[in-house]
Amino acid sequence: MSTAPTRVLAVDLGATSVRVASVDLDDDVPRVEIVHRWAHGPVEHRDGTLRWDWEGVMAAVERGLDEALAAGPAASIGVDGWGVDYALLDRDGALVAPPFSHRDARTAGWREVAERLGPAALYERTGIQLMPINTLFQLAAHDRDELARAERLMLLPDLVVHRLTGRDAAEWSNASTTALVDRASGSWSTELLEQVGVAPRLLPPIDTAGRRAGTWRGVPVHTVGSHDTASAFVAVPGVPGPGTAIISSGTWVLVGAERDAPVITPDARERNFSNEGGALGGTRLLKNVMGFWMLEQCRAAWGDPPREELLAAAAGAELVPTVDATDERFLAPADMDAEVRAAAGLGQEAGRGEVVRCVLASIAAATARVAGELGTTTGARVEDVLVVGGGVRTDLMNGLFAEHTGLPITVGSAEATALGNALVQGIALGRFEDLTAARRWTASAGRPVPWAAV
Repeated sequence: MSTAPTRVLAVDLGATSVRVASVDLDDDVPRVEIVHRWAHGPVEHRDGTLRWDWEGVMAAVERGLDEALAAGPAASIGVDGWGVDYALLDRDGALVAPPFSHRDARTAGWREVAERLGPAALYERTGIQLMPINTLFQLAAHDRDELARAERLMLLPDLVVHRLTGRDAAEWSNASTTALVDRASGSWSTELLEQVGVAPRLLPPIDTAGRRAGTWRGVPVHTVGSHDTASAFVAVPGVPGPGTAIISSGTWVLVGAERDAPVITPDARERNFSNEGGALGGTRLLKNVMGFWMLEQCRAAWGDPPREELLAAAAGAELVPTVDATDERFLAPADMDAEVRAAAGLGQEAGRGEVVRCVLASIAAATARVAGELGTTTGARVEDVLVVGGGVRTDLMNGLFAEHTGLPITVGSAEATALGNALVQGIALGRFEDLTAARRWTASAGRPVPWAAV
């Protein structure tokens, strides 16, 4: 085990903000210092599509790293980010066009593509839940002229590592989310790529976390679980057991459990569970639930009133109906407030506090339902829940998780993606012997949720 100082830097790309964090792995308890944060979101391109301001993202990453290094030396840098989205590079390594956002409407016909490929065969091959945001369906709808000009396709966190080091690879945990990987072989599925009109040569080789990718300004860059949820799962407050469910609570709420191998059964397919790669091996069996995206879109429709005021109003609201927070009608509606009211049967007389209470209770109800389905699907009844992510800052949400699941809830770091990123770097550097040792360190910061929170 190394005894050298191990301050590491975590680049954490979120779909609403880019963060660069510093974590001192020699601290007694985990602390994540956000050095730089840049708020962002999908922007309307000149052709009317929703895309990412990638040059803005990279400028924020480099500014954050510069500020972090100005504050002191670092032993390593790691990069994680949101999944499914990608960029196309031309023969000179430049962007063919700004990367699409997964919330762009071009995948509206995804069900027809799924039927053409065969939903059962698709799940058997990839183990990934069917959603319009899957990379597979995005590529099926991608502009053919842009694809024709492309020499390389890179997932977005991998593209950051490429910009920093020149590394040309796709990290396993993120590659596994695309619905383009053959789970049996662990390689890209040439057949699926060709079926959606993508030349297999565009895809980089798949690599694993914990490897040295190169250097940036003399600092080693290590691969981590580049899918943000994979990194978040690393940083849970304790060592999960067979009956532990994990919730990554943020823009999306991901509800799942860790398993040694994929669970690709008719029941898992019927319940639309996803088998995604763990940062350091194994499988994350999980399902997506609409998360705080619903609340933030309501806030936007209301002129961005303070979140604290809305949460206080929600805490005092009467019981309200819930909606299905897994319904894709909430993925990108023109007016989230109107969509929630219509789905819940809340008239215009209902106040904002009631709408927010409906949103949070709906997220909790869907989470509890998925937790129950996990037990049925795996044969291991869920007995406790570990929660991480930005949503842990909202006590009302944590309490609603406890109320709806009826299970003991322990919450961990609000910056779990950055922390998990740092932990994998720590393992690569020898600070931790393995994942279990790293999680024992994170357990020191966990706190149980009191029922009084609701």
